[in-house]
Amino acid sequence: MNKETLDILMYKCHIPYYVAHKHIIPYTYLPQSKELLQDIHNYTQDIKLIEDTYYTRYNEFILLTDLLLYHGYSYSLNYISNSLCALLNRHIQLKRKGMIDLNNHIITITKSSKRKRTIKFIWGLMTPGERNEFINKYLIDNMTD
Repeated sequence: MNKETLDILMYKCHIPYYVAHKHIIPYTYLPQSKELLQDIHNYTQDIKLIEDTYYTRYNEFILLTDLLLYHGYSYSLNYISNSLCALLNRHIQLKRKGMIDLNNHIITITKSSKRKRTIKFIWGLMTPGERNEFINKYLIDNMTD
């Protein structure tokens, strides 16, 4: 970790030197698994593909709606499906939340000011296989119609 990054952690983020030195810096030198690196690579390629496609043909609301529909969410019923529940439970803060809490969370994060962030949040929780399936179902199938 270079001095600039350490300065940002200490002065801008108000993290004490000891915490940065003993608890953050050691993790920056650990090798990452091939699966994680492949997932990161897949995420960045696929999110760029969908944003380029959706934002030129449609808009962010349509993309978010399609992502939620892919996981079985119904806007009209405010119904959270088992698929979406399982997806959201992958997030550390939502791991043990029930259906009602997860439904309230979805209602909160689908506000217009948070759409792009929510899209990336949902996309990041999806596995590479789910992302591929979404792209095949919503992008490739729609381009051939």
